[in-house]
Amino acid sequence: MELERRVVRRMPRLVLGAVALGLAATLALGGCASDPEPAPGPAPREEIPEEGRLDPRYQPREPLEEPWYNTDYLFGMTRAVTNSTIHPGAQVPLLVLTIPFDIVFLPFTAIGGFF
Repeated sequence: MELERRVVRRMPRLVLGAVALGLAATLALGGCASDPEPAPGPAPREEIPEEGRLDPRYQPREPLEEPWYNTDYLFGMTRAVTNSTIHPGAQVPLLVLTIPFDIVFLPFTAIGGFF
């Protein structure tokens, strides 16, 4: 009980000491630090003459249009088990558990493919 009272009485001094120590360290390190000079920018590129310019053999294609439906959610648990690195003998009991869950959640995952 007496020990707790002594600790509680010293608490404000400990807190003030820690704040003072932190302030002194900040001031000491702040005076030593200086802003580094900015790095020089890249040198300007010279224009490449026409005979030295490389042309591709083919023109790049436009990126493919994103599909409007995502099938990643359909039978997702079963797909995760079959694509995992689990031993094939251990996959069979897991598939017995995941296939019924995938069938139960099939309407929700079918709707979720639109988002």
